[in-house]
Amino acid sequence: MAGSTSPDAAIELVDVVKDLDSVRVLDGVNLVVPRGAITCLLGPSGAGKTVTVNHIVGLIHPSKGVVRLNGKNLARLTDTELNEVRTDMAVVLQGSLPFTCGLFFSLNVYENVASPLRQRRPRWSPERVHQVTMESLRLVGLAENAEDMPDELSSGMAKRAAIARALALEASIVIIDDFDSGIDGVRLALLCDLLRAIQRDADATFLVTTHDMSAARKLADYVAVIHEGRIVASGEAESVFASNEDVVAQLIEGQLSGPIQLRSP
Repeated sequence: MAGSTSPDAAIELVDVVKDLDSVRVLDGVNLVVPRGAITCLLGPSGAGKTVTVNHIVGLIHPSKGVVRLNGKNLARLTDTELNEVRTDMAVVLQGSLPFTCGLFFSLNVYENVASPLRQRRPRWSPERVHQVTMESLRLVGLAENAEDMPDELSSGMAKRAAIARALALEASIVIIDDFDSGIDGVRLALLCDLLRAIQRDADATFLVTTHDMSAARKLADYVAVIHEGRIVASGEAESVFASNEDVVAQLIEGQLSGPIQLRSP
């Protein structure tokens, strides 16, 4: 299976295993993220969503298995080639204050959006960089916070600032980890509508991780559900949401009984 490639996949994980010390955090993950659509990776906290994203970004490498971006096996790329692949990606990382979402804490909100634009678009005029930066901040409701420092923001505002940065880059692959973290229900619904509109206009590939079912229903064309390091269901969104698989049913219905339980530390 590791030798096969899905031609319509922007992102593909094949039999990915990750061991951290003596703990297996990914246990044979198979994931296809179709090109030009929004895929939601769903699962409870600790299921393996962020570790999966870190493999896709190339921050960590699998103990076994293959990770491909646009058909390229990341393990076979040089650092230079990996950086070239990343130039067509925009990523919002998970995190907690004061190191949340991959923001640079020495830069204000404006510069967190503008600096990557200057690097990725060196031929753009300062006026165009300013216009795109402010428009991106306006879209996520942070235009009035442009001069704020990240440590002055709430966790939800920091997440929105990171989303503004990702959208400004107009990348063909956008990855947003822990999408719903710190964002209230109304703003989350508004962001869902915004992301869908931008994705459709750009025909980009979005991968969004979340454990919020309302967000997933608003966003997803495709869904993959991860539990204890394994993909337990995947496919077109409505098909997965209609699944009788125990983890999926528990997530959708919010049931107390089922495979997802509180664990002792």
